[in-house]
Amino acid sequence: MFHRGIGFAMLFLSFPLAGLAQASQSAQVEIVRKLIAEEAAARVDMPFGSDGVQLTDSGIINDADLRKQIQKSGRSVETGRIVALTKIEFSDKSIDIELDGGGKDKKSFMDHVQVGIGGAPLGTQQPQQPSNVKKANGSKITLTFTKKIPADLTSDQLVELLSPVLDFTKRNLTTTGIELLPPEFKEAVLAKEARIGMDEDTVVLALGRPNKKTMETVNGVEQEQWQYDGHRLKKKFIVFENNVVVKIVEY
Repeated sequence: MFHRGIGFAMLFLSFPLAGLAQASQSAQVEIVRKLIAEEAAARVDMPFGSDGVQLTDSGIINDADLRKQIQKSGRSVETGRIVALTKIEFSDKSIDIELDGGGKDKKSFMDHVQVGIGGAPLGTQQPQQPSNVKKANGSKITLTFTKKIPADLTSDQLVELLSPVLDFTKRNLTTTGIELLPPEFKEAVLAKEARIGMDEDTVVLALGRPNKKTMETVNGVEQEQWQYDGHRLKKKFIVFENNVVVKIVEY
């Protein structure tokens, strides 16, 4: 769970040098303070990688580029998934919004630190053992303005500009739905996993909308199969009978 306190930790990391962004320093502070760690439902599928979703201030999504990025790098965020804003960066004509830590794997800063070997001559160094790499689980939105970012841009205005990609109004409804689930399903949804016995609505809460749906009859029983296309061409198949998950296959 993300906390609003993250905003203060990210505040100075997220701001470029004074003068580079058209938005005033006070506007940037207000936006970061209000929106860091805020949650919203994704309106579109989003890719892994550093590019993410390209959005203009007139509400136009670069669909061709989005499809290309998902095909190239895989889908990280499914439509309907609740994501948190974890970083906001301002430049002259655009704002980068990182979701759930972004779409690129991240190494600990300690992976780049070297320490001296005890008793060794000055300058002799030994690299630290590589730490665990944090696997990407999010994506990014780049909001580009026709002109420079307005100096008095507010958090509410930014929320409105992001509305083609993020739905901030659905967070409470979805969260309430999760709270009403049985404990084993609640745990799975929060971990973004499907489980045998879930119904279709619960699977959507956990995984978002599928990439493809097919119907077939097996031993006289009608089955509906949902296909999810994941990272590096991995696929997950959820099989339903009478609106209940009976089989999960992943490869």
